[in-house]
Formats: sequence, C-alpha cells, structure tokens
Amino acid sequence: MEKLSSEKSEFLIGVEACAYALNVSYFLLATGFSLVEVNPFRAGQFRKAQGRKAKTDRIDARTIAAILALGDHKTLSIPDPILDNLRELTRFRVDLVNERSSMIIHLQEALSVVFPEYEKVFRTLDSAGSLALLTTYPGPEHVIAAGEEAVGKTLSLASPRRMSRGMARRIIEAAKHTVGVVQKQPALGVKISILAKRIADLQGTTRDLDRQITALYNTLPQRPCGFPVGRAPSLATIVAEIGDIRRYPTLKKFLSHLGWCPQSFQTGNYRMEHPRMSHAGNKYVRRIIWMLSIFAVQHVPRYREYFQRRVNEGKGKMHIIVAVGRKLLSAFYAMLKNGTAYDPNWEENRRLAPARL
Repeated sequence: MEKLSSEKSEFLIGVEACAYALNVSYFLLATGFSLVEVNPFRAGQFRKAQGRKAKTDRIDARTIAAILALGDHKTLSIPDPILDNLRELTRFRVDLVNERSSMIIHLQEALSVVFPEYEKVFRTLDSAGSLALLTTYPGPEHVIAAGEEAVGKTLSLASPRRMSRGMARRIIEAAKHTVGVVQKQPALGVKISILAKRIADLQGTTRDLDRQITALYNTLPQRPCGFPVGRAPSLATIVAEIGDIRRYPTLKKFLSHLGWCPQSFQTGNYRMEHPRMSHAGNKYVRRIIWMLSIFAVQHVPRYREYFQRRVNEGKGKMHIIVAVGRKLLSAFYAMLKNGTAYDPNWEENRRLAPARL
C-alpha cells in the first residue's frame, strides 16, 4: 500500500467480520487506516447475485472491494478497552451457560432411563445437593448401598441449610421402588457422575466469571445505575454489545441495529400488516432483553400493570413482551445517551415539568 500512496486517508480497507480479521484490523486501525467491516453473509449473497458460484480468496477479495465501491459505509474505530474486554467475557459466559444447559439435558436423559423417579424428589437437577449426590452415588443401587446416613451427610455438606435427613429418606425410598433399567446402570452411572461433576465445575466457573465481569463493569465511567431489572452480568452484556452509543443518532436506528423491530415486507400493492420481528440484530442483546422483559412483567409493578392492561385490551401476550422489551431498550438508550440514572417516574415528572419558553 505504501507503494501506491503515502497518504493513508486515500485507502479504504474492507475486512470480513471473523476472528481471523481481529489482529490485522486492530493493527491497521492503530496505524491510521480506515476500515469497514463486511458481514460474511452479505458478502456471500453479493457474490451469488453477481452469478459467481465459485468461492476463492481472490473472488472474496474482489467481492468485498465491490461492496466498498457502493459507498455509504461506517468505518471502524478502536473500541473502548473496558467495553472490548467486557464483550469478550460476557460472550464467553454465554458459551459456558450454553454448555451447562446442554449437559443438564444429557443428565436428564440418563436419569430418565436408570432412575426416572429422581426428578420427583429433586425438582432442580443442578442444585448443589443434587449434583453432589449424583457425583458420589450416580444411580439407585449406589444410593441404596450407601444408606440413609451416608446420603444424608452428603446432602447436608453440599447444602446444609436446605437438605435434611428427610430428603435422604425420600431418595432412598424412590431408589428402592424405581422402574429404571438396571442393566444400563453401570454405564449410565459413570456418565451421570461425570456430567454432575462437570455441571458443578461449570457453575463454579460461571460464578467466578460473574465476579470478574461485575468488577470490570463497575469501572465504567457511565453505566446504567438503578435499572429496573437485571444484574451486573446481564447489564454488562448489553452495554458491551452496544458499544459507543454515539453510533446511533436516533432510537429507531438503535432498535434496528439490535433487531428489536418488525421486519418490513412489501411487494407491489401488498404490504404485510403484522410483520414478524427482525432476526438480523445482535443475538446476545436479543436474548438478554427477552429474559429481562419476562422478569419485568413478573416482578416490576409498572411493567406488570402495563402487561395486564394490554392483555385486557385483547393483545397477544408474546406481542406485549416484545413491547416491554422495546420499553426497556428505550430506557437503556436514554440513560446511555444522556448519562443519567434510571427514573421510574420519568413520565409523570415530564408531564409535571414546566413548559419551556
């Protein structure tokens, strides 16, 4: 590039959004070049639209160059270090949570074969007492052989405030009358023990990671304080994925970037009256906002009253939760944009505020 020109402003470099582009992207940004990130899916669709079925590095480079030639691109910039590290930690946390959820499903499947009555005694498989018991005594025969005293001691050590001798008595009684497949108990017992231990380890790792995320989140100069719902890991995920709030000049563009908006579809004189939600937004933020919306409807009076009022009006419950999510994102946008804390009575305060001349 230096052979072509010594002026870095004359270059516009396009990179695909993937892990392999991070090193060169950070290096070129620090050097002073202008970079544009191209979505790989968009690049693939653009290449197919040109009638090219072949895919090589040379063709991909020409495709990205053709996309850049269209103009109207937002150039990248080096992100804030705190937000950059928060994004890595929160995304890693999502991977750990997904891995734990997958293991719990495998654990349920194994128990449904060898000890189906177990879930009637322990409604929460991933509780500390349940995981400790399954790690030590992974099957009905192991539980019966250990006896009530040993099982009770294991439970009380894992969860001293909740587990008692009565729980040990119930699990042994269930083991004696189980309809599980005895033939598969040796193999499935090994599987259950390993899964329970790994789930417990993942839970401990996630708790340690949450402390690291919270400590880093608390160093932000401007963070949403007093938000109506959500703990630090959830709020840190949203803040990290949003990045610089100045990238979104309006609330509509902010919601569009996150995918919390209807998907437009129109052809000729036809226009879809009730379009579905767009799925083009940030998947990490969408997931967190959806869970926070459900929590807000259940536990926050303001949103619970709004939910009930819309239900009485005949609106669909899923559509109302989407509306609650939009309200939460709107509050987030205002807090980050203005650098102010959340005010639960902002509508009333705005109505009572004196008119500006």
